[in-house]
Amino acid sequence: MTKEELLELMYEVRSLQAELDNIEVKAASKGAPKVYDSLSSFSNRAGGIIIFGLDEEKDFIPVGIYNLDELRKNIAEAATNMEPPLRLTFTSIKYDGVIILAAEVPECPLELKPCYYKPAGLHGGSYIRVAEGDRKMTDYEIYMYISSRGQAMEDLKPVPRARPEDLNEKAIEQYIAKLQKKRPGSRIFSLPRDQLLKTLNILTEYNGMPVPTVSGILMFGFFPQQFFPSIFVAFLMFAGTTENVKGSRGERFLDNRRIEGSISEIIS
Repeated sequence: MTKEELLELMYEVRSLQAELDNIEVKAASKGAPKVYDSLSSFSNRAGGIIIFGLDEEKDFIPVGIYNLDELRKNIAEAATNMEPPLRLTFTSIKYDGVIILAAEVPECPLELKPCYYKPAGLHGGSYIRVAEGDRKMTDYEIYMYISSRGQAMEDLKPVPRARPEDLNEKAIEQYIAKLQKKRPGSRIFSLPRDQLLKTLNILTEYNGMPVPTVSGILMFGFFPQQFFPSIFVAFLMFAGTTENVKGSRGERFLDNRRIEGSISEIIS
């Protein structure tokens, strides 16, 4: 935002004697005001602008800010305490003998909404803009944002160190046979082998070479833990109904196993 654009926004607010749905005004002549609610609400919509140095309670007259560097630092710090962190753009001007500061709040990507104040948590720190004010989100509004996030694509990523030979061909054939029973008329089964496996997201391209996807390795890999050692199921059998109860020999667990293999092997 240019200084001229900031002057135009100030003129509009002062002419209307009101904030706008995308413009918040805060007096900051005596210290840094609370801003996390505005940061959250603006980022959860289409973004917005916070103007510091106009006093809403005094007909939006310019009152200035207490310290330009300190205020910028405090507001930027508040923005980093949001989840996800926000990167603000600042513009300052001198007007009627006082300093005015504007902070542009970007819109949060849809797949990361709602943006919230971390110290207050998701349900306590998520806000939405309503008319000229910030309102705490209801549980339902938070749920709607989360449920509308884009589909996760993590399982479609390539596993660069893996090769098609690391996949269990017999398990893949059994899977394809099940699909053919469910979709006997589907034309995908007439595709060349590599193309079929790519269509089923078992393989993908990496540096011009076919490699297994994350889901391909986890579902059909001979030993997925070769590439993802932290993916396993830990089975613990306690001696009693709580972890504090010990067995006859003082043992805490009657059984303790680490279950590895492909997902189908783990759950079978």
